[in-house]
Amino acid sequence: MGGVSAVEPLSPAQLSAWDDAQTPPVAELVAPQVWAIPVPIPAGTIPHTLCYALFGGDGVHLIDPGWGHPDGIRALEAGLASAGAALADVRTVIATHFHPDHLGAAAELRERCGARVVFSRVEQQVLHTETSAEATDISAYRETLRGWGVPEPRWDELIASFGRPSLVASGSPDLAVDDGDVLDLSGHRLHVLATPGHTEGHICLIDEERGLLYSGDHVLPRIYSGVGIGVLPGSDALHDYFHSLDRLAPYDEFVVLPGHEFRFRGLAARRAQVAAHHLRRTREVAALADELGDAPVWDYARRLTWTAGWSGMSGFWLHSALRQTAMHRDYARTASARARLGAAPPA
Repeated sequence: MGGVSAVEPLSPAQLSAWDDAQTPPVAELVAPQVWAIPVPIPAGTIPHTLCYALFGGDGVHLIDPGWGHPDGIRALEAGLASAGAALADVRTVIATHFHPDHLGAAAELRERCGARVVFSRVEQQVLHTETSAEATDISAYRETLRGWGVPEPRWDELIASFGRPSLVASGSPDLAVDDGDVLDLSGHRLHVLATPGHTEGHICLIDEERGLLYSGDHVLPRIYSGVGIGVLPGSDALHDYFHSLDRLAPYDEFVVLPGHEFRFRGLAARRAQVAAHHLRRTREVAALADELGDAPVWDYARRLTWTAGWSGMSGFWLHSALRQTAMHRDYARTASARARLGAAPPA
């Protein structure tokens, strides 16, 4: 099999649906005994999650079942019916990470079908941290804003955004997996690969026999996934993310089955694009360091290039911009960043 120098979409139906902001067919056979089922997301700009239904002799095993919303459950039922199965046939639910558009339906499927819920041991810790009282402590967030150097007239809008109800609930898997574990699912042998970055406990799943990589949100064909959206104290999400991209190199020839958009080949090209995208921000922050030094995050953020422009930034998007800036500023000071910036030409 020759190398692919660019991202190559492999599903015309998924691609055209994505481009037209539509939902692809209720189920599409993407590999032997593997079906892709689009599950709608009830809010936000991404319309659906791609859930993968792995058919075996003992039933059906789902990867990333989508949002726990009635429309999502109905979509799963319709997709499974189209593929010749039923919701009652679901035996296992695996989540690549804790975000509600991936793990959200797991609890209901466990209750309705007796399905075993599987996600990583690290992600279990992340989920506990994200749903703890400390995660929504307004007084602690005020201190964060003060440390970032945010002008006090902007605090109220940021605090209002920070105080929004959580979209995730605490929970535990029936099986917590670690890097290197293998899941034998009645004809589907999945190797667990820890890929921290998007979240700290994110995993990819490798089916070597079929040449498939279930990538969750770690690598998507066009979207650049956020980094550090669920971490443990003291982590370096950017360092982890770049290292996780490197870890996928042995699977560059595999078909990638992502959590959103469409399945594709060209993992090597996409890994390079993703790394360059995030390094652009690190490089931009590093270029300001001689002038700004230890200046607060606010001073860095307002000097950076933002798609929607800095002056129009507010609420959640302002918080996100400040958090990204803090993350890139901290990373730019590390030996890892200097090595990567030195090795990669400016994009």
